[in-house]
Amino acid sequence: MLDWIPFPQRPHSLEPQVIRFRPLGIRNVLSLLALFLFSIVISKLTEAQENQSSKATRPQAQEQKKPEPSDTNLGERQEDASDTEPAHEKEKRKPVPPKPAPLNGINSIFDSQIMLYAEPPMNKMIKAGQALTCTELEAQATDKKCNITLAKPNKKQRTKPVLYREASKSVVAILISREHLDHWHIVPAATGFFISDDGIIATNRHVFNKSDEYMFAMTSDYVVHPIQEVLGANTANDLAFCRIDSSDYQGLPLRRNIPVGSDISLISHPSGRFYTYSHGVVTRRYVRPPQRGPSKTEENNGDQRAPVKMPTRWITLSAEFGKGSSGGPVFDQLGNVVGMATSTNSLRVGKKPDTVSQMVFRDCVPAGVLLESLNPGPPTP
Repeated sequence: MLDWIPFPQRPHSLEPQVIRFRPLGIRNVLSLLALFLFSIVISKLTEAQENQSSKATRPQAQEQKKPEPSDTNLGERQEDASDTEPAHEKEKRKPVPPKPAPLNGINSIFDSQIMLYAEPPMNKMIKAGQALTCTELEAQATDKKCNITLAKPNKKQRTKPVLYREASKSVVAILISREHLDHWHIVPAATGFFISDDGIIATNRHVFNKSDEYMFAMTSDYVVHPIQEVLGANTANDLAFCRIDSSDYQGLPLRRNIPVGSDISLISHPSGRFYTYSHGVVTRRYVRPPQRGPSKTEENNGDQRAPVKMPTRWITLSAEFGKGSSGGPVFDQLGNVVGMATSTNSLRVGKKPDTVSQMVFRDCVPAGVLLESLNPGPPTP
């Protein structure tokens, strides 16, 4: 930029006045030019920074508009997803309970673990339509003889631990399914034992009652089998014979006419205490007269049975058993079955409910009656 400097006025004359300009110094011109360029650079930098800040704030605003999923919402979505999942898929994802320890008389028996282990296959069979209801089985329990091939009697004496270990392999637990929502739980109901190698089980007739629940037999290896059919019964002596679809288990031999005073052993499941052993002697052999009315009393834990029109034969034991032991086998010292646990009756003095029990009679079906209910009847050993 150029400054103008007037010359000193001359004396008035006829000549026009002339204005002369004097150029600035080179140094000043360069300073002004540098200042101009610097201002342009500053303005460009400021504009670039403003653009970057606007771009950076725009995504943040968008992220704020989109709320992050909270733990509550995430849980709700997971619950919704699980609700839509089929029930059988949920069961597949459940951890499989560990198999209980083998039954050998040394390992401890964990009753609740056994039931947890047995419930999943039981539920699977019920949902697949592979089991029969108690009502269906009870309708088959009519008085008729059962055709089977019996096992040969044992002739070698065994110690009690060996007898328990070997005989337990042929003892089963009779289980009932009880429904809760869409799941069936195990209810231990009674005891039974194999009398042939083709899956035929002996138990009490009163075990089969009318209900919509399903019935199974659990073997000593904790495998649950649906009861396929009832082959025969003897209502007067409270006997029944049913079958599972298996030939993996050995039948127990039967022995008639064990004398009073003989040592006996018993294996059963009193109140869901699986494979309980008790020991005693035969205390009595007797005949029960015909029953005109129901045989159940306040002191008798046996189920109510129909009137019996003929005398029946029984044996009494000192070995203890209780509810859930119905159908349990009674053994002699050789491992032959000499009877079947059926009912208990307490002897009390007076009719007051608080009277003390003086004695408990534990009645069993003799093995001779079992043999008479089978066809063909084998000869007496």
